[in-house]
Amino acid sequence: MHKWRIAIFALLVMVSFSILLLRVAHLQLVEGETLARASMEQRLRIMNTPAPRGRIYASDGTVLAENRPAFVVQYIPTADPPSDATLFVLSGIIEVPISSIRNAIEEQDQDRPYAPVDVAVDLDSEQYTKIQEQKHLLPGFRVVPRPVRRYPEGSLAAHVIGHALTISERELQTFEEASGRSYQSDDIVGKAGVEKGGEFELQGYDGEVRVEVDAYGRLVDSVLGREPQPGENAHLTIRPDLQALTEDAIVEVLERLQEGRNPVPFDRRTGTYGNLWDEGEFRPADTDNPNRKYEDATQASAVVLDVQSGKVLAMASYPTYDPNVFATAPLHLPGSEGARAWSETWENLNDPASDQPLSNRAISQIAAPGSTFKMVTGLAALEVGLNPRHTHTCRGRLDAYGQQYGCWTTHGSGINLVRGLAVSCNVYFYQLAQQIGVDRIASMAEKLGLGDDTGVVGLPSGEESSGIRPSSEWKQEVLDETWYPGETLMAGIGQGYHAYTPLQMANYAAIIANGGTHYRPYVLDYMTDASGEVTHQVAPEIINEQVADPEHIRWIQRGMEAANERGGTGYSRFADYPKPHPETGEPVFIATKTGTSEVRLGVDNHGWFVAYAPAEEPEIAVAVVVYHGGGGSLAGAPVARMIFEHYFGYLDLNDREVGGLME
Repeated sequence: MHKWRIAIFALLVMVSFSILLLRVAHLQLVEGETLARASMEQRLRIMNTPAPRGRIYASDGTVLAENRPAFVVQYIPTADPPSDATLFVLSGIIEVPISSIRNAIEEQDQDRPYAPVDVAVDLDSEQYTKIQEQKHLLPGFRVVPRPVRRYPEGSLAAHVIGHALTISERELQTFEEASGRSYQSDDIVGKAGVEKGGEFELQGYDGEVRVEVDAYGRLVDSVLGREPQPGENAHLTIRPDLQALTEDAIVEVLERLQEGRNPVPFDRRTGTYGNLWDEGEFRPADTDNPNRKYEDATQASAVVLDVQSGKVLAMASYPTYDPNVFATAPLHLPGSEGARAWSETWENLNDPASDQPLSNRAISQIAAPGSTFKMVTGLAALEVGLNPRHTHTCRGRLDAYGQQYGCWTTHGSGINLVRGLAVSCNVYFYQLAQQIGVDRIASMAEKLGLGDDTGVVGLPSGEESSGIRPSSEWKQEVLDETWYPGETLMAGIGQGYHAYTPLQMANYAAIIANGGTHYRPYVLDYMTDASGEVTHQVAPEIINEQVADPEHIRWIQRGMEAANERGGTGYSRFADYPKPHPETGEPVFIATKTGTSEVRLGVDNHGWFVAYAPAEEPEIAVAVVVYHGGGGSLAGAPVARMIFEHYFGYLDLNDREVGGLME
């Protein structure tokens, strides 16, 4: 009996030993390579080194967007999560709740289980020092520098530059396929403006570091595997001096309109209005109602184009914002002071009472152009055979289709095309519209780029609004309604369904200015790599070489020039033009057109103003709209005047600080 027990025990020992040998053999021979790799992964981590985004420059080399180093606290995942004692020490230093740190670690990206987790960003010097002093109490955590966006000029050209934030799930899914590069869930990408439009060029290629850690996650050694490759640099067409001047002029005009003052001071000595910053008497904005205040005049936009190429020299939208607020916003953990501050900032930016400062009104907000559209109607009529010398009589209204269609005053007899544009006679253009019909007007508007995306190079297409170019077909398709004859009259003077962006209006003015060549606007001039070599040059792109008969366009130009002469709608703002150029001495003429966009009863109108100069050899075209600012001469023209005064060198700001730049 005893022998049997010994035999059974020996058999069990032999079987167990055999199983153990088989298991060891399996681990070594079958799973050896896999286990060795897993062991190495516990010791060696491959971590990304973020590549700096490319810089963004203005046309003169002014840096509009660059990178600065921010110190980031990261957790390097280990077999065991950090202890409560470790989190207590860290939380006290970085002022982030323990629960937020723990949640961030537990929610680690499963696709990258060994990737470091950011738990604090942009440490101040005191926090950095404390972590370095107590790092022996913080196993698994390290401090590393990370490039974050910096916008040295603050809000200057903010809507053109845009801003960057953490990549979204949707972007993560589409960007790799679209760009051919790898994106990570914590990458910072462009969300608006050039930052978004040039995302794939601005975004560099991350580097790679092999980091060796011990069982506690403490750094043992690191080896650089691949240098990060910086993104390309974007060089814009924006002139920072002109941009700053335009933005400052808009703010000045809005403030004075809200106070009920004519934006431009009146000089009794000369009997004329001057510049925004001149000395003089401020008269009421509405002389018929001296107590009237344009309190809703809180939004405006202006665009300045090179008429011979399509370059955007300035693009302003108000209200604006400082893109620096987005620099580290997405990196703060919930419960931190940074997260609370960002929550308040985001709430303010999206508060309806703040007038949507993130919106680039120059390309996204549409409004009826009012009388600035009359050149379209006039050109359409010329193209179908109108005699520009043929005259009409304005009695202050036109009786048609059982209704009365009013003019803003009574202009009398002898109103031809040039005079009609100069004094902005509604009755004259009612009759033109009546003769040619809405579809011919719409066809000419299309040739002049109105009602379609401009395709401005450098900005994302999704930000641009195409506007509304009404026609009988458009109304049937969109509204399922028949076009009425009376609507044609309103369409002829830029009212009714018409709605266009400031960029479209500036481009339309530029086409008239240069004699009929339709260029595509562009804000991106060229791209360079880290060594300064040009990788991509944007060339002027002609969409339509000649939109209409040059002689017909010349008649329209004469009308815009006459609008700036005595009796014209632009004369009160440009009475001192033509005047000699400061350098050449040649007289500079301005060609203008005012417009008042009717909104609805009881609401102040939008004030439009389009112009170009010099009239004889045009260089720049300008479009300005002040929403709810009254008429174009009152609200839009003062901004345009400042642009011309500065561009041609007449403006002496006496070292006045404009938009953060010194003149």
